[in-house]
Amino acid sequence: MKKITHPIYSDYPEQPYISPKRDLKEWEERPEKFPYKKVEKRQMIKTEEGLFPGDIVMLWRIHFGNFTNDSMIPEYFEYRYGVNSDESIERLIKNGFVELGNAADTVDLLNMTILKRILKTEGLPIGGKKDELVARTLEIPKERLEELIELRRYKITKKGSEILEKYDDIIQRHGPKM
Repeated sequence: MKKITHPIYSDYPEQPYISPKRDLKEWEERPEKFPYKKVEKRQMIKTEEGLFPGDIVMLWRIHFGNFTNDSMIPEYFEYRYGVNSDESIERLIKNGFVELGNAADTVDLLNMTILKRILKTEGLPIGGKKDELVARTLEIPKERLEELIELRRYKITKKGSEILEKYDDIIQRHGPKM
């Protein structure tokens, strides 16, 4: 896919990501309708590790342990940080800051309905509290569990945690809701 560029970013070190779904005419003529009018130049300056500030924010989101391959990704990654969220995740994985967990790593994120459906499919008892259902689900052979569960949790690595510590100023500017 061809990268969309815009003249207002001509003096930036890197061109911010602009979604092909963005109505450029509307964005130019009525910027007040968009959450962030223009990506700040500082958001397009890579760290020495080759990451954009938006990648660091993505890493911060992942470190909470509930970010999956099915998570809804906020539009601010495009409008505020100028990054394509899919490319950001790929960059974090490629550089060893994040990894995609397996089915067993993700079982605790499943709701009761899904856990019961999996257990029923496998002919196992479906009664009990969530932690009991999770434990019972984890008894299913690993290979079978991989077939039954498509959801995967992204996990931050030790290297990723070190990056978060190093660039805490980026997270503080983002405005953590703690």
